[in-house]
Amino acid sequence: MILRRISENVRSQNWFAVIVEFVIVVVGVFMGLQVQDWNEARKERIEERELLSRLYEETLELLQAQREELTGLRERANILMSVNPVLFSQEPPRAITGEECANIASSHVFRRPPDELPVLDEMLSTGRFNVLQDKDIKVQLSSYVLFRGRGRAYYQEATNELFRLHSRFPDLIVVGRVPMGAGFVGRWTRLSGEGFRWNPVCDVEKMRASTAFLNEYVDNLSRIGSLIQFTEQRQEHLNKLETTLATRLGRTEILESPE
Repeated sequence: MILRRISENVRSQNWFAVIVEFVIVVVGVFMGLQVQDWNEARKERIEERELLSRLYEETLELLQAQREELTGLRERANILMSVNPVLFSQEPPRAITGEECANIASSHVFRRPPDELPVLDEMLSTGRFNVLQDKDIKVQLSSYVLFRGRGRAYYQEATNELFRLHSRFPDLIVVGRVPMGAGFVGRWTRLSGEGFRWNPVCDVEKMRASTAFLNEYVDNLSRIGSLIQFTEQRQEHLNKLETTLATRLGRTEILESPE
């Protein structure tokens, strides 16, 4: 209808009316585009809020897993450090306890630490990362992705060549099959048979005298130490991200850090 009126005004040479009608058309188109932009921006903010909420929940879950992982790694490290002075002849020889021997025998075991934030991977794979407008959160997520890549690369390197001490030094660590006993709590029972468990026994004198064993044992220790360091740093990244997300979302959940 507007175009028809413009045509009529042109034929009648009513230029003022033509200008008015033209302005109305331009303003109408502009307002329509502006409303469309506002609507798209509103949808993106809703989507951003949903992504941040999911990211917050996943960060809390991963933080809990990291804290449990770190607790386990530190317990292993403390047990091994307690026997180090005996193995390296800095203290008088003594019998190595079953717990100490089991940890020496399994010092090559490196479980891949959890580090996934599924919503982050989803955003990166679908190109939705730029939906996020908060610069602090984007910087922290980018930093975490870089750190995660380093951690995964180190894990591949650490597990490339494993020193299974009980296999490489069978005269120093003898694995036997013994009755489990009442109240036994342990992990090395797979395929040992009902009521039985695998029981490693360490010969401390032979261990102290074997340079090859001690060298490979130290290698395993250093890998555990590096895993602890990566886990601590990963937890720092996640703690910072959790705090920022909680502030943006107005959340108050707090996870207690281990001592």
